[in-house]
Amino acid sequence: MSNYYRTISVSNAVLVVLLMVIFTAKVLSQDERMAAEGDRRARGIEAKADRGFARQDFDKAMQIYETAFKDNILSPDYSAKLHLKTARLYLTLLEYVSAIPHYDAAMALNDDLFDTSDVCNYLDALRFSGQKMKAIGVARKYAYRDAYHSDRRFQNILHAFDYEEGFLPIGAPEFNVEALEEINTANSEFWVGEVNGEYFYATSNSRFHDPHKKFYHRTRYFPLGSKASGGPETGKRGENSLLDRIPQAMQNGALSLSNDLASMIITGVRYEKGGSIAITDEGINTFQTKLYSSRYNTRRKGWSSFTELFPGGEKHSYSHPFLFNNDQSFLFASDMPGGYGGYDIYVIHWDEEKNDWGLPVNLGAHVNTAGDEITPSFFENSLIFASNGHTGFGGYDLYAIEYMDGKVTVGSLMHFSYPVNTVFNDFNMLRIDENSGYIISDRNPANKDDIYYFERNINFGTSTSSSAMSDSKLILSNLINLPTNNLPSAAPRVEVLPRHTISELALSLFFDFDSFELNNRALVQLNDWIAHVDTSRIDSLLMEGYADEFGEEKYNVELSEKRANTVAAYLNSAGINVDLKTVGKGMIPLLDDLKKEEGETFDNIPLSIALKKPVWLTKEARRVDIIATIK
Repeated sequence: MSNYYRTISVSNAVLVVLLMVIFTAKVLSQDERMAAEGDRRARGIEAKADRGFARQDFDKAMQIYETAFKDNILSPDYSAKLHLKTARLYLTLLEYVSAIPHYDAAMALNDDLFDTSDVCNYLDALRFSGQKMKAIGVARKYAYRDAYHSDRRFQNILHAFDYEEGFLPIGAPEFNVEALEEINTANSEFWVGEVNGEYFYATSNSRFHDPHKKFYHRTRYFPLGSKASGGPETGKRGENSLLDRIPQAMQNGALSLSNDLASMIITGVRYEKGGSIAITDEGINTFQTKLYSSRYNTRRKGWSSFTELFPGGEKHSYSHPFLFNNDQSFLFASDMPGGYGGYDIYVIHWDEEKNDWGLPVNLGAHVNTAGDEITPSFFENSLIFASNGHTGFGGYDLYAIEYMDGKVTVGSLMHFSYPVNTVFNDFNMLRIDENSGYIISDRNPANKDDIYYFERNINFGTSTSSSAMSDSKLILSNLINLPTNNLPSAAPRVEVLPRHTISELALSLFFDFDSFELNNRALVQLNDWIAHVDTSRIDSLLMEGYADEFGEEKYNVELSEKRANTVAAYLNSAGINVDLKTVGKGMIPLLDDLKKEEGETFDNIPLSIALKKPVWLTKEARRVDIIATIK
């Protein structure tokens, strides 16, 4: 009898378990059905919002996107994708505060959807909306992943966290930079061009703001005039202006006019059929830029039909044309296949035999990177361009590289110092002469893109310190703390870690680019130091050589060693009778070495070093520190 009841009890238990499984399955299937139905309704809402966004009815479109999340139970997969898409769209409108909750939701649901570009955009949204500490937390989450170790834009943003607190630059800057307040508006003044000494600029009154800076909607072109002592003279838009006669539908970005004003290459925007806005690896693919050419018809007094230069590249963008070489060649930026990643800069030449443009040629790895390279232009023998893939301050920075006989010169890449470059996007430069020119930057958070005029500083290279000791020596000696109030928020600072207590930094000597010879200024400093140094207190002198961030690691180490040896040899020849040692540090020691040598704690080390990457060094990194060990 007991066995019988035990059998009944076991059977009942099995039945209960079975019923629970069936009930759970029904509940799960019911949830899945509700999510599927929610996804279906939300996709209809999304499609309606897409059409509104493509029509540039942005406010209404974003309100519609938001309703897709309300009163709908969505599957986690679709919800994550829609949140990320909505965040991306808010970013194109520069509505950072609205974008952040959607980035947060998408990351919580499925951060595998985020590529490096998404993470960088998310970090920019956080730091530009004043949420720096949250941005640092997100950065730490991704910093140790392999993809981010090699992503230069991500690394530049890490460095930007260190710089944006605001420290004065060392000495007088090479250029002074001022905003053209009488031209700049809350819209985007995004480009400056020149033909036969006449300057003109483009402005966009659209709210849409492409993060890649490849195109703009609702563009108008205006004469800029010349820069005089009282400021730039802005011309009025004349009824007969060549720029007025560009079809409005073609006014979507940068253009380039031939010297005789008879032809032009212009940026146009083409939309995908259906007006849908899809998520791809590159972000939002509804808008694609194309290059079109046209000739001016003097009889009709208008431009001929615009012909697409690259009709086969339907899934890729082409932008930022720049005619040169007597209009026989032009540069442009594109994400066409076969590049190094992102947007690369190409050159193309006119083929006399075919009476047509030849094939595009990529400018190679000394210019192009896995990031984006855009806005190419020429000044004399220098190719000037913007990049977020080379080492920089954050965002797009401006660079120049020597270009002669159709080739770039290896090792000649130059990064413009602050305040030409900042932690924001500085992405278009047009030089008037060797001492002045224009740049485009979004460094003013109150506006979008603005035009800035730069002019060489006559005090460049001189100290701005009230002390007889140079600013660079004061900072490197860790003897002063520069104030942080009322200083430009984008100014870079030099990071310095404390020395051993038994050592003193006696002198820092600075070298010319790619050189290990003592220049005149370094010789004056060194001879003055030799004349006044008390060697009776010194046990030994260590020459620590450094190189800047440009060039391969091995080459930088060798160059820093040569600089250290040059200083040691000069001291020896001058009769300094102490133990002389040399070491080449290359760019900078990494975190593990610093912690071991200096006893630093993790919290005291700047973020860029804490994440085990070399700290950004300005041109003052081309130096040798003479470190005295005291008896």
